[in-house]
Amino acid sequence: MRMSNRLSSMVLLCCLALAIGFTACNKEEVDNPPADKSADYSRGTFVINEGLFPNGTGSVTYMSRDGSDIVDGLYQKANENIPLGNNVQSINVYPIGGEHAFITVSNANKVELVNSKTFEKVRTLENITNPRYVEFSTTYGKAYISSWDNSVKVYNLDGTESYGTVATGTGPEKMLEVNDQIWVLNQGGFSIDSTITIIDTETDQVVETIQVYSKPTGIQQDKDGNVWIICSGNGWNGFPQEDDSEGHLVCMDPDDYSIIADISFPTVTEHPEKLVINDERDVLFYNYVDGIYRFEIQINELSESAFIQRPAMFYGLGMDITANIIYASDPLDFLQNGVVYRYDAANGELIDSFEAGIGPGEFYIPPILVKSVD
Repeated sequence: MRMSNRLSSMVLLCCLALAIGFTACNKEEVDNPPADKSADYSRGTFVINEGLFPNGTGSVTYMSRDGSDIVDGLYQKANENIPLGNNVQSINVYPIGGEHAFITVSNANKVELVNSKTFEKVRTLENITNPRYVEFSTTYGKAYISSWDNSVKVYNLDGTESYGTVATGTGPEKMLEVNDQIWVLNQGGFSIDSTITIIDTETDQVVETIQVYSKPTGIQQDKDGNVWIICSGNGWNGFPQEDDSEGHLVCMDPDDYSIIADISFPTVTEHPEKLVINDERDVLFYNYVDGIYRFEIQINELSESAFIQRPAMFYGLGMDITANIIYASDPLDFLQNGVVYRYDAANGELIDSFEAGIGPGEFYIPPILVKSVD
């Protein structure tokens, strides 16, 4: 009798364990379903979530342009739940219709190439020290990857061939293709730099090193072809030090690198960051201590009040030039999922908000070509 009860108990426990296991598997499948293999994600909005530093994995949040479809952890779901790595810094795709999205995973020292439509992994570029951003030469079909070993790595567009390394200043970050040149902002990495390295995309040689101001963090080209660079200045918001310096918004002529305008910010303890531009390329937006500010290039003066007011500074900033929508992120405490806000760039009104992953910092929002109607 005792043996029978013992066997019954064991059978019951086994059945219970199997039931729990099946339930857990089913729940995981419901909570984290695989990505749609037939979907085309290339025309959507991507939020780059850095992830929990230094051990958590970063992620990518996808949202359709109309906001009707949101997919968290797109890379993991498209690749059998393989983690993307720590920490995810940026995404870029060759404009327009590039086959591969380049995803820089800074703390993992790698760049993941995925199919730009399905987000399935294609290959990994390894042993790139703290890769930060990717820019492309549209004339010569090259990919440029800024790296915190104070260089830019050059590859072909599918990552199968390396074209070498170009030395830069300290801590190269964002880049922009301007007139068959790559302008590299040397922000300083773990220190401070104040230079721009200009690379000829035909020869991959440095043709000029320009001195600007401390920590250049954003770059855009306006409708007249002039290049705008925002420099944060020495120091960090919320942690004032004696050697802090004011930020600057600088406009340069890309033909001779002369300075057309040099506008200084009013205080050394508050530092502007990021820089995006509208579709007409005549209005700039940047993050500042109490929100998002608007700068009209024809007026050429800093506004005294925020275009989009907020008690604390936003972390990320992006622009959907097709829909004229500003994207801004709040990472909260970098321990929980952050929040992304969308604003009408015409009037600054809040459109909506949605939850992203941990540490939403950058955006990739491809322009959409609108076909003419005959």
